[in-house]
Amino acid sequence: MSSNLLSTFNPFKTYAKLSWYDDNPVIVKLFSYQLSQYSPSIYAELLIIIDSDNFNDFKNIDSFSIQDRLVDVWFEPELYHPSLNMTFFPGPFQFCVIQYEFTNFPLSDLDLSYSNYNTGKVISLKCIDPIFYQMTLDQKITDFPKSTISDVVKKIVSNNGSTLKEFTDTDYAYNWLQLQMTDYEMIRSMLPYSRATDKSLLYTFFMMNKEAYFAPIGTSNLAPIKFNIDMIKNAEGTFKTFDMKPFIEKYGSIDSLYSTHNGFSNFENVVPTTMNKQSYSTTKNENKQHKGIATRYVPTGVEDKTLQEIYISNIRHRMHAFSRIIAFENQAIPEITPLNCIEMISEEDGNTKELDGIYYILEIKYIFGMTNKHPLIPKMILTLSSELDSKGMQKPEGKAVV
Repeated sequence: MSSNLLSTFNPFKTYAKLSWYDDNPVIVKLFSYQLSQYSPSIYAELLIIIDSDNFNDFKNIDSFSIQDRLVDVWFEPELYHPSLNMTFFPGPFQFCVIQYEFTNFPLSDLDLSYSNYNTGKVISLKCIDPIFYQMTLDQKITDFPKSTISDVVKKIVSNNGSTLKEFTDTDYAYNWLQLQMTDYEMIRSMLPYSRATDKSLLYTFFMMNKEAYFAPIGTSNLAPIKFNIDMIKNAEGTFKTFDMKPFIEKYGSIDSLYSTHNGFSNFENVVPTTMNKQSYSTTKNENKQHKGIATRYVPTGVEDKTLQEIYISNIRHRMHAFSRIIAFENQAIPEITPLNCIEMISEEDGNTKELDGIYYILEIKYIFGMTNKHPLIPKMILTLSSELDSKGMQKPEGKAVV
């Protein structure tokens, strides 16, 4: 799948249905949503157009609780991209409204040509996944005796009436206690201790369309989505790149980062494991880049030695995953999530340049208009990261490059 997309989607119109509103469907002038490694849910914003005569009907939203302010968004008749010869999920995307406001975003003749009214109001709706919102409401006290983290997540998701969309089992059982935490806080607190059966780390959790995603980032990196960037043809400012190499060199060495616990009986230091899985291709140059400067101790919240090792290994890998960060825009390729990987192919006069490599997705934001062309061509904004050194394909273990 390539990013060299000169065409757009086949013609579509974007609509929404509001649970508290009688005059459905409504026109969606702009629809954006984003997912990230560090957000618990899909976050979305809609600009909708309603007839001014129906304003009081819309204001019924104030009498509904947030979990009952339900919105469905869809593309009609479909979301088909001829260049890719692919049909993507057309909806309905399902949300609840946490905030709304009236906006000065202008109406145009083209907007009104899709309606039966001569006047209209533009309203911004800020939305999240309804199951996620439900998971943040109540603090609970629950025990999960001798359970893997994946088993705990399955139970919590099921208890909230949701299903699993993408899921990877974890490998270590423990006596977990949810002590006056919401369901989301419980899952989030276990992510640093999560390790897959194949020893992969860097788990993330998010809700989208009332379905749960729980897996290591880059789960789909065996078939990364490819983007070609010509460093000459691409305009200045199309992308930007930066790294956190000083931070990584200070804290990221395997021989100088330790986990410790000031608990009841276990006072041992725990050393992180090496990173058995990175985003970049291992066939590239394997020079070493980082060295330990001084010993760093990180306290853990549990006394169990295996969980300490998983915890400190997750922290170390997270540090290295920021070796390089890239942000850029491209025409939309829907259904990419933080569980995918992106392969950047950067060239200048046919020669590979330093952006070349495979990256995790820190964040992705999609923006769609009312049609496939108005008021904009559907696009996505990507923020990517990788263990790559800022000067090329490097192996992030051991001493610094000389």
